Amino acid sequence: MLHVKDKRNKSLRNNILYSALLKITGLSCSLLIVPITLHYLEQETYGIWLTMSSILYWFSFFDIGLGNGMRNYLTASLSQGNYAMARSYFSTTLILLTLIAMVLCALFVIPLYFLDLESLFNTAILSEDELRHAMLIAVVFTLVSFVIKNIGFIFIALQKYAMNSFLVVSGNVIALLVIYILTKTTAGNLIYVVMAFTISPVAVYFIASIPIFAHYPRLRPTLKSFDKTIAKGIISKGLGFFLIQITSCLVIFGSANVIITHTVGPSGVTVYNIAYKYFNLLAIAYTIVISPLWNAYTDAYVKNDLQWIRKTFIRSLKMWGMSVAFGLGMLLASNPFYKFWLGGKTDIEVPFSVSLCTLLFIFTFNFNNCVTYLLNGLNKIRVQIYTSVITTALFFILVAVSHNKLGIEGVSLYMALCYALMGAIHLYQCKLLICGRAKGIWNE
Repeated sequence: MLHVKDKRNKSLRNNILYSALLKITGLSCSLLIVPITLHYLEQETYGIWLTMSSILYWFSFFDIGLGNGMRNYLTASLSQGNYAMARSYFSTTLILLTLIAMVLCALFVIPLYFLDLESLFNTAILSEDELRHAMLIAVVFTLVSFVIKNIGFIFIALQKYAMNSFLVVSGNVIALLVIYILTKTTAGNLIYVVMAFTISPVAVYFIASIPIFAHYPRLRPTLKSFDKTIAKGIISKGLGFFLIQITSCLVIFGSANVIITHTVGPSGVTVYNIAYKYFNLLAIAYTIVISPLWNAYTDAYVKNDLQWIRKTFIRSLKMWGMSVAFGLGMLLASNPFYKFWLGGKTDIEVPFSVSLCTLLFIFTFNFNNCVTYLLNGLNKIRVQIYTSVITTALFFILVAVSHNKLGIEGVSLYMALCYALMGAIHLYQCKLLICGRAKGIWNE
């Protein structure tokens, strides 16, 4: 048992280290791509792209949770050395996702020719045709990525989380290079930006699939590996994750740009996203630490190593406390950083109140992730389903009541409140599970 623990801890350390190096690269790209894209597109067009990207963000949740539903089963199968079962889980999930993507493509592409896109994006600087073509390209390639990105779950299940990070970062690096080349060779064009951001990750996963399945031939998906019984289990568990995602993640977090667009305007979206991009560095840094824990918790749970789970969870909470202290330092340095980061874009100002409220949202977002990663790893998600639905309803009630006086700060504070409530309830469930006192819904 000690050898297993040492191996798991070593794997975690390596994943965190390599993921940190990759995230630094990703963060550099994230920081560089904002001013580069902002210089390439004027402020309002850039705000339109940000709003469009928020809509695209929603598509990642239309897998009805199948990816996450498969994730724990795939990890458990590989932890037990059952590659045949792992292949069935992976193949079944990919086939189901392909069918969903085909349906979504038909449902979302056809209405694009009937919607008033100028009203949707609250703009008059781009034509209906340009907005429609940009959305068409974005939707198609986002749905392709929606399926193929699940290749990364193979590495996650094998406790090689850093390899999945490598694929994600590679797509970001290519997008950055393409955008930079565009600034040197073309005038500002929204369609080119959409192509750079949506085609790049698809290309990375297609290319990566060749060596991945050459190295792990026993996991190569096939139609013969589709299993109806497995499909039912994946869908059942996936729907739980989907309901959590579509409420607490998609509706609350994903709707922020849309709400700000209609209450403040596209320029307000730009201001909010500058603050969010900056403080999201803290969320990314913390995610580097806790992301490998989800499947590590599953592996330990399958092997009944509850002591390791308890110690690791307490360690992750301490790391969250350290992130809070670091975030306060980031807040003090925010204004000088914005000026340095944006360079010549000195006409864009981010109020201190926006920075403060955005940071509070990041704090609560990180805390909720910390506790839910344990719950997800143990497949205890019933409470999350209820809290997600209830807090989402609360969020929209607050937005509706204070619509005229909302502002960027109001949206951020309401998101922070929702994640804080969820985090507190989920922490209580984690304590019950760790102490072996979870009963009823708290153990489901």
